[in-house]
Amino acid sequence: MLCCTVKFCGGCNPRYDRGEAYQTVRTSLVDAASFSYPEDGVHYDVLLIIRGCTGCPYLYEEIDADHRVIMDSADGIPEAIRTIRQLA
Repeated sequence: MLCCTVKFCGGCNPRYDRGEAYQTVRTSLVDAASFSYPEDGVHYDVLLIIRGCTGCPYLYEEIDADHRVIMDSADGIPEAIRTIRQLA
């Protein structure tokens, strides 16, 4: 089971419901990954970065994670799920 965390961009220009997208990803991966919000000093297998648009360059490098999966639209949900599942 992968240990995953999630970060949302600042939401200055959201083009889709990012909270709903996160719930879809979590539900789809319940058998392969556990998600939590980031905590200092914790290492994660995957950091899921949910952006509201394509303009945000921030990668949250202060979070210790082996892999970063970036989603910037609702169309990216299936790819994010596939990518995380392949890492499991």
